[in-house]
Amino acid sequence: MRAFREPLSRVLSLLCLAAIPLLAGCAGSALGNMWRDPNFKTEGMRKVLVLAVRTDPVRRRLWEDAFFNGLGAYGTKVTRSYELWSVNVPDSQQVRDVVRRDGYDGVLINRRPPDTAVQNWVSGYTKRESVTQQDPLTGAFYTYWRDVEVPPRADTTTIANFRTDVWTTTEGGRLVWSGMSHMSDQVNPATIQYQVEKLILPQLSKSGVLPKKGSKPE
Repeated sequence: MRAFREPLSRVLSLLCLAAIPLLAGCAGSALGNMWRDPNFKTEGMRKVLVLAVRTDPVRRRLWEDAFFNGLGAYGTKVTRSYELWSVNVPDSQQVRDVVRRDGYDGVLINRRPPDTAVQNWVSGYTKRESVTQQDPLTGAFYTYWRDVEVPPRADTTTIANFRTDVWTTTEGGRLVWSGMSHMSDQVNPATIQYQVEKLILPQLSKSGVLPKKGSKPE
């Protein structure tokens, strides 16, 4: 079986970079740069192997657990890669071997590309502030107001990027869905769960890659 071929640059070059500007100046998460293979027909994947490509074993488990917890609502059976390979992230051949052995419909792979720095321009303005001084002759203190010019500045926000790819194991194995999610909040279990359950999985279901939410397991 031919599956999970790289590179994906030809496919991913079709994706627009629309989501990152939406985060500028505000904290939160967004999902964009989505692509779906229009020729892929499915009733929704029912058995999926989830793989988070991380060198940090804790981060790997957090993401795989989030997908495991969320996919149950779509009637999809999930295996987390760390259940099969507890120490190291598996290579492509190991994944292919397990797919053949256990009969998965698809493989969901989550990666973290480099972060993106987004600059937000803050206009300058004038403010009034009080100044208290002491008269050197009398020793008395007095206060007056003055205008102070605050110069314009550029604030930089670091955006954490995450790419989720879904591969079908049929028809020789190929990429059928890809999306980039972005996070300007601190990456923690709560924000990971939010990205998975509120952003990524609903779009996978909307595109038909997953069954509808509330479907019963087969």
